[in-house]
Amino acid sequence: LLRTYMPNFCEAVSLVVSPSAGMEKVLRGLDVKSPISVIPNGVELDRYLKAEPLPRADFGFMADDILFIYVGRLGPEKNLDFLLRAFNGVAQAFDHVRLLILGDGPARADLEALASSLGLSACVRFEGMIPYNKLPAYLAMCDAFATASVTEVHPLSVIEAMGAGLPVLGIESPGVGDTVEDGLTGFLTDEDAIAFAVKMTRLVTEHDLRKKMGAAAREEST
Repeated sequence: LLRTYMPNFCEAVSLVVSPSAGMEKVLRGLDVKSPISVIPNGVELDRYLKAEPLPRADFGFMADDILFIYVGRLGPEKNLDFLLRAFNGVAQAFDHVRLLILGDGPARADLEALASSLGLSACVRFEGMIPYNKLPAYLAMCDAFATASVTEVHPLSVIEAMGAGLPVLGIESPGVGDTVEDGLTGFLTDEDAIAFAVKMTRLVTEHDLRKKMGAAAREEST
């Protein structure tokens, strides 16, 4: 449908604006031949760069927990069942790993049921929607950002997390792959739960690398 519709639609305009190079590649793959300029959406990062963390004890987390966070819509397109299954493998190996999920959506009940069936109720916290102005403090409380989404074009939540000094674990795909530099500002993997869990394990066990990537992510976000 898109391959039929997009080329003719884009021929009718003088310029197509894409928020990421990955999305430009998708458009070219749909046979769009019109001129394309990549212009990323702007992100106001001051609040994230200066964020002070919330007290972990308020959420039942310990100071030495390794805390991953996901922020976004809880919908099927976000691939969160993949994230939970990959996290499960890590949580079985380390008893001080936690996952905080911020946001809401139609898949929340199913995801909570999946977390329960995997025995993750004590390790995964669904916080629901929060006031946007409190997001920087939530991010600053955590150690790393994790997303399994492969449907992004210019992931603002990833950039905000980087601004807060978090390394990002994601799947190589348009948007996320354009934003995260594998091995420098975080890790990228194929859509393979074992590979994803291996990179998550590195973020758990390699404290110095995690901090170095977080610092690099903050620098890259600006």
